[in-house]
Amino acid sequence: MKQAGSVALAAVLAVMAGGVAQAQERDNTKTNPLSVREINENDIMMKKTLWRRVDLNEKQNQAMFSKNNQITKYLIDAVKAGVLVAYPNDSVNTPMQVEKFAEKLAVPEQTVALTAEEKAAGFGTEEKTNDGWGDAKDKKAAAKKPVDDGWGTPAPAAAKAKPVDDGWGTPAPKKKATAKNTKGKKGVKPAPVVPEVPKVDSSAMAKANPFTGIERLSDEFSVLDIKEDWVFDRKRSRLYYDIQTVGIVIPADKSPSGLETQVAYFKYKDLDKLFRSDPKKFIWYNSQNQAQHKNLADAFDLRLFWGRIYKVSNPKDRDLIGQYGSEREGLMKSYQLEQQLMEQEHGLWEY
Repeated sequence: MKQAGSVALAAVLAVMAGGVAQAQERDNTKTNPLSVREINENDIMMKKTLWRRVDLNEKQNQAMFSKNNQITKYLIDAVKAGVLVAYPNDSVNTPMQVEKFAEKLAVPEQTVALTAEEKAAGFGTEEKTNDGWGDAKDKKAAAKKPVDDGWGTPAPAAAKAKPVDDGWGTPAPKKKATAKNTKGKKGVKPAPVVPEVPKVDSSAMAKANPFTGIERLSDEFSVLDIKEDWVFDRKRSRLYYDIQTVGIVIPADKSPSGLETQVAYFKYKDLDKLFRSDPKKFIWYNSQNQAQHKNLADAFDLRLFWGRIYKVSNPKDRDLIGQYGSEREGLMKSYQLEQQLMEQEHGLWEY
């Protein structure tokens, strides 16, 4: 009995040891796949998701929007070249079709709709023109009648062209067109047949390259929509602004509808890779010292831009204007949030 009990105890200990070994082999580390510098979720002590609106025409942001070096221009050109993937929203789950992206860039057709009063007044309907000398119908009828030659009788219709008289009273016979060099010669080769050039299907070319229409100017894409995580890493005792996505927005004053238009969104991880692939091309323009232009990826890391907070993660997923009812209150709350985040960071360092 004692021997059987010791065997059972040994078996239980072996099973427990195996379970511990399996638990230790599991990988419990989880990171955000959109982060450029991944942080283990177990090391995150505090986190808030922020949405910022960056106006590139503001003085602090103009370094990203210098002439021929607009950041939005670089992103659009990268999508056209197939280097960058665009997404319809900041969730960046499903890629946007290239044809849809081309529609966002195209200049919208501005058609003016007539009101009921304008249509009743006769606007928008085609009218027959009258030169003041009679009705247009009379002119058409007169055109069908033969023209009077001035002697009271209508001029006869133009006769068919008669053969030319040779001066002897008989029409000159028609001469056969023969080449001088080939007259009387045998075995003359016929002229070579020129092959027809195949016609190019313009519709197929348009499908292959949808960026063939008239596009907006680069200066019209002057707003960036940035989604980022405010994260405090307890392991490194440091606060990070972890940018997740960057979107291109057409401002309301550049849109015919008078509303902001979202063009496309991009993973910031892809943008960081794109900017660092050519540091001399993708520059943050330094107006104070042209020898010290910075790469756009470094400019984002150094926070060399300013964007107003317009949304913070909340249960109902509302922006600040929707939460507080007016633009004025939303703007005031945005500045209060900036101060609260600074004080919260200071409190984490102090305590």
